[in-house]
Amino acid sequence: MVKVRFAPSPTGHLHVGNAKVALLNYLFARDQGGVFVLRIEDTDLERSDTSYEMSILDDLKWLGIRWDEGPLRQTERFEIYRSYVKDLHDEGAAYKCFCSQDELERAREASLKKGEAPRYSGVCRKLTENEVSGQEASGKPYVVRFKSLNKPITFIDSIHGAIQFPRDHVDDFIIMKHGSTPSYNFAATIDDMLMDITHVIRGADHVSNTPKQIMLFEVFGKTPPQYGHLSLLIGEDKKPLSKRQSATRVKDFREMGILPEALRNYLGTIGRSVKKESMDMKELAETFSLTSLSRTDSFFDMEKLFWFNKEYIKQTPLDDLLTYLGLPGQYSDRIAVLRENSATLNEMKGYLDIFERADMSEEGMAHLSQLAPPDSLVTAIAGFFAETVSPSVESIVNALAEGSGFKKKDLYMILRILLTGRKSGPPLKELPKLIPNDIVKARIDRYLDATRKS
Repeated sequence: MVKVRFAPSPTGHLHVGNAKVALLNYLFARDQGGVFVLRIEDTDLERSDTSYEMSILDDLKWLGIRWDEGPLRQTERFEIYRSYVKDLHDEGAAYKCFCSQDELERAREASLKKGEAPRYSGVCRKLTENEVSGQEASGKPYVVRFKSLNKPITFIDSIHGAIQFPRDHVDDFIIMKHGSTPSYNFAATIDDMLMDITHVIRGADHVSNTPKQIMLFEVFGKTPPQYGHLSLLIGEDKKPLSKRQSATRVKDFREMGILPEALRNYLGTIGRSVKKESMDMKELAETFSLTSLSRTDSFFDMEKLFWFNKEYIKQTPLDDLLTYLGLPGQYSDRIAVLRENSATLNEMKGYLDIFERADMSEEGMAHLSQLAPPDSLVTAIAGFFAETVSPSVESIVNALAEGSGFKKKDLYMILRILLTGRKSGPPLKELPKLIPNDIVKARIDRYLDATRKS
């Protein structure tokens, strides 16, 4: 049976790139009838925080990603890792290293000066049992290093095909840090092995970890999982998406008013070869395959995400939109109009002011000043809203078109700004019956007062 895992570190909120990794693992598991495991890799004791873990779980649920097993936490499995480290040490496949941080840094700088990649020299591999005992007796701290197999490693990546690492790529890497804390590569390998993970689908930034993990599988006499490394999300600077490009966390998108269906749909199709773009979770899973994924990094296009969001806002039932917005049922008529061209929930909520406040935006005022409608025309428009029954936009424009000297398109814009105080917004023809006449008249009076003072 196919078994995959998503293994975030609770050292921050869920990044949109990691959300993509989680989603694609989930889709693969659902398509294959497999198991999706959530594993919390919290071995970074200084930076890990339970509040981040809760935030990650909440974001996954918000996206509609449900795990079959977990959340399993590595900090609850330390004794397991230590027992496996002991086994490797007893078998001579690992050794204690007493090199200080200063010694390692000097060796690193020397390698860089020679133009060589920094590698651990293996000096402590040569220590005798007596020397090791002496170092321990003196209380000198140590880490445990794995004895590299010193062989080339080749594996078939599900997305990139054959990937080969030369014999000297993997040095004697640390498997147990100071304080008996397992290293990332060691804990991840032991977990993948004991949890019977069949496929490891993760970001391309983890490719360099793969030969280390394959070596550990070999030493334990186990078959490694099938690895697949996903292309990264990049920003306009062609670099991995980071905080420099503003919104990068799922939390950010939620706060700006992106619907979970929209973000999920975008992440589920970006960097994939698909026949259609708009798909629900079931369709995303049914059309998913590792071979459909691009090998090149994918540009994260905010405009494309907004397009998805607009489409889902139009499709979402009104009651659900009201719930998302935290609004009571009496707002349904307004939201029904605002949904037509709003890119986000926040944008939609921001437009509610046109129904409730008689203000006018700077942009609206500036554009109206450019069009320069005479006071007589503005007063005539105000007259249409003196009646109890609101007039239609067409009837106002048709009545004013002849003799006003303005083209109809300009009259429509003048009317839009006087009705809403804005240059753009929801469909104009729906607004007169929704904006209270007293709000319209107050907005027009405010405009006339401003022009008379200038």
